[in-house]
Amino acid sequence: MKSEQYQGKIKQYNAEKGYGFIAAPEGEVFFHISDFPVAEGEPKRNDRVKFNVVQNRDRYKAINIEPVEDKSKKAKKAKAVAANTSITSALLSNLKR
Repeated sequence: MKSEQYQGKIKQYNAEKGYGFIAAPEGEVFFHISDFPVAEGEPKRNDRVKFNVVQNRDRYKAINIEPVEDKSKKAKKAKAVAANTSITSALLSNLKR
């Protein structure tokens, strides 16, 4: 892996141990929570991220991890469903008054 930006998804994260793995087309990459932005909270499975890679002994480690907005059809549909559910709930609560 070269020193360029890669993209992938959080494959797994162990909150107790503070580390996890990112699945990228180039292979699985280790990451530590200290390399994840504090403002984003803890990473969740399937979160899309971009990152740089450094050699860590005989393995690769993700650094400078940043979230990436998921623009897939599935994610857009999920956002639309959530927005519609919120609007419907608000309308129904107004009708009940």
